[in-house]
Amino acid sequence: MLFDAHTHLNFEKYTDEERRSLAAGIEASEVAFIIDVADYVESAKQALADADTYPWCFAAVGIHPDHASDYAGIAGDDPDKCREAEERLEADLDEIRKLAADPKAVAIGEIGLDYYYGTDDREEQQELFRRQIRLANELRMPIMIHSRDAHQLTMDILKEEGAFSDERKTWFAGRPAPGSMSSEASGHEVMIPGESNGLVPDARVQMHCFSGSPELALEYVKLGATISLGGPVTFKNGKKAAEVVRQVPIEYLLSETDAPYMAPEPLRGRPNRSEYIEHIVRRMAVLKGLEYEEAARILTENGKRFFGI
Repeated sequence: MLFDAHTHLNFEKYTDEERRSLAAGIEASEVAFIIDVADYVESAKQALADADTYPWCFAAVGIHPDHASDYAGIAGDDPDKCREAEERLEADLDEIRKLAADPKAVAIGEIGLDYYYGTDDREEQQELFRRQIRLANELRMPIMIHSRDAHQLTMDILKEEGAFSDERKTWFAGRPAPGSMSSEASGHEVMIPGESNGLVPDARVQMHCFSGSPELALEYVKLGATISLGGPVTFKNGKKAAEVVRQVPIEYLLSETDAPYMAPEPLRGRPNRSEYIEHIVRRMAVLKGLEYEEAARILTENGKRFFGI
């Protein structure tokens, strides 16, 4: 049993026939659950249509930072442009709020910051990010974070907007303490204040396709976040991702494909598919010193707990 904690069955370039074919592949595989992640209002609607069609599919609804330019002027000095952008953003957030009420919607995402391609819309990205963290807090839902070339600012905004607040952690059941779920032979000692029942607080913040350092990953874990990794952990040049897996306790890891992007070795270069999650979990098992079946079981339990499935 495998869990793909971040994939895009709703990908806009898929035809209906291609989407049905991909779903058939998932059903024929070991994959038990997927989170079909949106990047905008229309893709959120498709993700929910997928989730309503397939019992193993659940949706995350949100607006990706790549769409921040749609709200150009929202952080500027021109009052007319600011008002127009504000109206567009509020209308889109109202749509996301409505879609999030669907029982198969299990997270707000993917949201965050992406500074890889330039700096023209940085202020808009930050405003869009902040508004959606607030929406997730309003709805008391898990958050799925995209962060690229903006590691420190992403953490700062998450903290400022209450994503790791003590109040938020009371909305979700605790998670197992480090070392309680497996016989892993490797790992890093992480001290997290516990609860009386032996669990530790969970902010339900998923750091999707985490590309930061092991030190940053451990800092996030202590704040209550969960680290999600995909294809790069299998790459020959993916040493940083591999070290993150080694150091973060398996209780705080998720497995993902981010399909159709970043297919793992030995399938790198092809369009990614959810069933390729097996290669990622096998690599994570090796890095943790676990049998594949044990790693698959734990990562699936982590996914079910994180998304409330």
